[in-house]
Amino acid sequence: MRHILIFVFILMMCSLTFSQDLWPDYAGKQACFGCHISIKPIDLAEFNRSGHPWKIIRVDSTKVDVDGVFKPFPSGTNELGVPLAPEALALGYRYDELYQDSSVSFMLGGYGWKARWMNKDGYIFEGTKAQYNLGTIHPDMRGHSSYNASQVGNAPFALRTPVGAIYTCGNCHTTGWKKYDPVNSPYRFEDRPGFDGTFFEFGVQCEGCHGPAKAHTQNPASIKPPKDGFNMCKSCHARGLGLRIPVKSDKQFLDHREQYDQMLFTKHRRSASMTCVTCHDPHKSTVYDLGGLKSTAKTCQPCHQNKQIRIIKDGVEIQHNECRDCHMPYTGLTAVKQNNNRGDLSSHIWKINTNPVTKHEAMFDTVSLNVIIPPDSIVSHTLDFACLGCHTTRNVTWASGHATDIHNKIISITSVTSNKQIPSAYYLKQNYPNPFNSNTTISFGLPSDDNVRIVVFNSTGEMVRTLINGRFEAGTHIVQWDGLDDAGKPVSSGVYLYKLETDNYLVSKKMILMK
Repeated sequence: MRHILIFVFILMMCSLTFSQDLWPDYAGKQACFGCHISIKPIDLAEFNRSGHPWKIIRVDSTKVDVDGVFKPFPSGTNELGVPLAPEALALGYRYDELYQDSSVSFMLGGYGWKARWMNKDGYIFEGTKAQYNLGTIHPDMRGHSSYNASQVGNAPFALRTPVGAIYTCGNCHTTGWKKYDPVNSPYRFEDRPGFDGTFFEFGVQCEGCHGPAKAHTQNPASIKPPKDGFNMCKSCHARGLGLRIPVKSDKQFLDHREQYDQMLFTKHRRSASMTCVTCHDPHKSTVYDLGGLKSTAKTCQPCHQNKQIRIIKDGVEIQHNECRDCHMPYTGLTAVKQNNNRGDLSSHIWKINTNPVTKHEAMFDTVSLNVIIPPDSIVSHTLDFACLGCHTTRNVTWASGHATDIHNKIISITSVTSNKQIPSAYYLKQNYPNPFNSNTTISFGLPSDDNVRIVVFNSTGEMVRTLINGRFEAGTHIVQWDGLDDAGKPVSSGVYLYKLETDNYLVSKKMILMK
C-alpha cells in the first residue's frame, strides 16, 4: 500500500510541475472561485451544472451503475446518465485514482446533447452504436446511433485499424489547449498518442473563456483577465470565424456550434448591438433551464409588442404565439435529426424569408457549403425550416400563403374529415394496453404512401424486434407485438422503446412489459 501511495504522490507532483512549466500564466478554476464567491459572486455549484465543464471527462468506475450507465453529472442535469452499448461494455469501462484505465477511459459530451467515447490511448471510438443521443430537448430521439460507422466496417463499437480517430477537439473541449507540434509543442496529454495535444484543465473552465488569469489573481484591482466573455464565445461558437455560416456536408442543416456566426448576420447584432450575454448567462445551464437563458430573453414581447399571431380554428381562437417556434427553428444538427427540415439545434438567425423558396434555392450555397450572405449582410432562414419542420405534409408555397404578413392578419382554419380517413399528418400512438403482459397494439398514421419501419429497442438501446419494414399506403394502420425478439424468444420485463421511421418522419415512444 505504501508503494502505491508513493507512486500516486509522484504522479501528482510530476503533473503539477508539468502544469507550471507549460501553463505559467494559468491559475486554475479553484483560484478563480476563491475570490468570486464574494467579489462579483459566481455560484460554483451552478457553474458545474452548466454544460461548459463537461466537454470531456474521465470515466469514473465508482459512478457506473450495475447496468453500465455512467452517471457523473450534478443533480438537476443529466440524472439519467449515459449508457454504453453492450459492445462497449464488453471492452471494459473503468478509470480510477490509480490510473488503472481500461479500453473505454474518456467520455466526450454526455451533458445535454450526445456522448462519444475514447479509449485509454485517447483514440475515439466509431461505429453503429458509437454515439448516444441524450434526447434532453427531444426525448423521442434518445438512444444509440451511428458515428462514422463506415470507418470501422459498420461494426457497432470499434477503433480504426490499427488505431482510432485522433482527438482534435481540445481547443473547444478543454482549457489551455496546446496543439501537438513536434518542434514547438511536442506534448500529448499524459503521453497518450490519440490526443492531438495537451491541456491545463478538463472541460471549458473559467480561463477557457476569460484567458490565462494568474496575473489577475495576484493583482485583481489593476489587472483584468485578458479576454472578455463575448469575444471568447466566438472562439468556439463560430465555425465560420465570424466570416461565414457553414452548412453540413449533407446539405440539409447548418453546422453545429456556430450561434455566434448566425447572430453576427442579423439586425439584432448589427443594429441593436446584442451580444451572447444579452440572452444567456454562460455560468448557468440553458439546456436544463437552470438560469442560462435569462428571463428577459424568454420572450420577444418587450421589444416586439405588436408582433402576434391570430389563428381561428373552427371558430375558436387558438394560441400560437411562441415566437421561438418559427423564428428559432431547429436549423442546426448536433446529435440526430427529426426530419429533413428539423434538426435539434435552434437557429440564431431569427429573420424569416416568407417567399415560396426552399433552403437549397435561397439559403444554402451547396457548392461552398455556406449560407448565402445577401448584400445587406442580414441572413434569413426559409419556410421549410420555419414551417415545414412541423407541417411535414405541406410545401413552401402553402407556407408562404400563410406566413406572408402573418402578424397583420387572421388565419382561419376549418377541420375537414376525409371519407378515406387519411390523416393530415404522421403520427404514432401510445401502445395499448400499456403496461402489457403478452400482447400490445401499436397504431400509426400516414398522410401519404411511404416506406415504414417500426423497430423495438430495449432500455440499453439494443434492437430487439423489427415489427414492420415495407411500403404502406396513406391511412391508419396497426401492428401488434407479442413480446418476442427477432429470434422468437420471449424478452424480459422492462421498459422498451418502439420507433417509427419513414422517409419523411421519425418518432419513438416508450412501453412497459410486465410478466
